[in-house]
Amino acid sequence: MTDDTRRSQGVCIQDARGRSVPQLDPVMMHVSRRPGIIPPPLLHEMAQEIGIGLTRASRTALWLGLAGLLCLGIGVAVCIMRLVSGDIGLGRAVTSMVPYTGVWVAVLGAWIALRKVRHERIGRVMLRHLRCPHCGYDIRGLPVDPTDGATVCPECGCAWKLS
Repeated sequence: MTDDTRRSQGVCIQDARGRSVPQLDPVMMHVSRRPGIIPPPLLHEMAQEIGIGLTRASRTALWLGLAGLLCLGIGVAVCIMRLVSGDIGLGRAVTSMVPYTGVWVAVLGAWIALRKVRHERIGRVMLRHLRCPHCGYDIRGLPVDPTDGATVCPECGCAWKLS
């Protein structure tokens, strides 16, 4: 595996046997113009299928995240100003921060969920194109292990269930 391939790996996923491995991101490889083991035309096709730009849901989550961060910042600033001026005590300042942090935690949870959905889509697209989601190796025509029905990548040893 080349250094460029390693740099394009992001989130860890589980293969068919439960092993946690970093996942390639064909979109990042395509955008950075570093195809690695995947031929550029196929990489372009996979990146288009995954979606190069932000989806509507991702844009919404991004704006909500920025709004949540702004809300948290304003809330902290207001609480600090009231605490310094002596309007409220430390206990009251901490309890008044709960709604602000609640908004931020909710937005962060939505962002994490959207990220998980995206990486599941990346894995499905790579397997549909018969590429190992971990290393990008071509797994077309490889034998299926009869014990668990998974195809093992000869390059990295990850097991994947092909439909």
